Amino acid sequence: MERLTRVRIADIAHKAGVSAGTVDRVIHNRGEVSPRTRQKVEAIIREMHYEPDLLASTLASKKTYRFASLLPKSDHESLFWLQPAQGIEKAFKRIKHYGVAYQPYYFDYHNNNSFFDACNKLLEVPPDGLIMAPLFADLAAHFTDRAVELGTAVVFINTHINHSSQRAYVGQDAFRSGKVAAQLLDLCTCCEGELGIINIINQKGSSGHLMSREEGFLDFFAQKKSSHKKISTINVQARPAVSIHKELSENLLGMDGEIKFKGLFVTNSRVYQVADFLENTNKGPLRVVGYDLLDRSLAHLQKGNIDFLISQNPVAQGYHSFMALFDILVRKKTIEKRQYLPIDIVTRENIDYYLKHQNND
Repeated sequence: MERLTRVRIADIAHKAGVSAGTVDRVIHNRGEVSPRTRQKVEAIIREMHYEPDLLASTLASKKTYRFASLLPKSDHESLFWLQPAQGIEKAFKRIKHYGVAYQPYYFDYHNNNSFFDACNKLLEVPPDGLIMAPLFADLAAHFTDRAVELGTAVVFINTHINHSSQRAYVGQDAFRSGKVAAQLLDLCTCCEGELGIINIINQKGSSGHLMSREEGFLDFFAQKKSSHKKISTINVQARPAVSIHKELSENLLGMDGEIKFKGLFVTNSRVYQVADFLENTNKGPLRVVGYDLLDRSLAHLQKGNIDFLISQNPVAQGYHSFMALFDILVRKKTIEKRQYLPIDIVTRENIDYYLKHQNND
């Protein structure tokens, strides 16, 4: 393989027929350079695909870029959030020698007051860049505006809210992933029958991405006018497992004590709780689609209690969110505002390959 060599300022100067000092002034937009010379040097810079020595410039500037994240605390009921944090740490280790410092902040997934307090705490000394999971939409919008006013670049992760102040969103297109789930259930259930959408939700305002998935699911069948499937939505409050199982029993079982649905779409990573209920009550068979590769969900996938898991690539979400801040603040690049990750469909047949590939990334 041909070895690639770094283009130097001296190389550009030689080709342009000017001094290295002139090229340096063009690159850093300082000092007097005639318009004609500037245009010539800029054209050669583009032609030679020159990129500045970022490490050297950050070391010379002696500036520390302070990054922070605001994510839900991971516990036995919200294991998903371990993985974005791992992705962030992976990115931090890669770029910390560029003068990047990092401080994580956490809030209680079930409590908007905890989110409020964590936001106030991190803004006591505003970071240069912030990765935020905007689960409580109104509060997130308010604190994003405050952060931006204080000079902080904000990137949303996992949940997208329509707000103009953030610099980017990194995650899945929730609406389209809902449509993918609908197509999966449509393909593997009979022409008629009832499908259930299960939203396991927390406080009001923390479920916008779940609603977008539900909307995508419903839109698929609205567009498919030949479908005769009945669709019902079941909203279950995120509580201890015993309470969730009681609500599932009340909503999923018919008068005869049997499951009244042909298929279920669980709009978040708590699909394992639905699979637990189905296994414990020996109810089925029916098709189940949910999200994310948590260990408890993978066990149900292997046993056939879950048919499809849609991976949100949470490690990649964390990694690319951190790198987005790096591109904005350190590399001074203009980035895409919506950075959608793939909608990966995982089954019992491809799970081993998928996990191996994911761990090697």
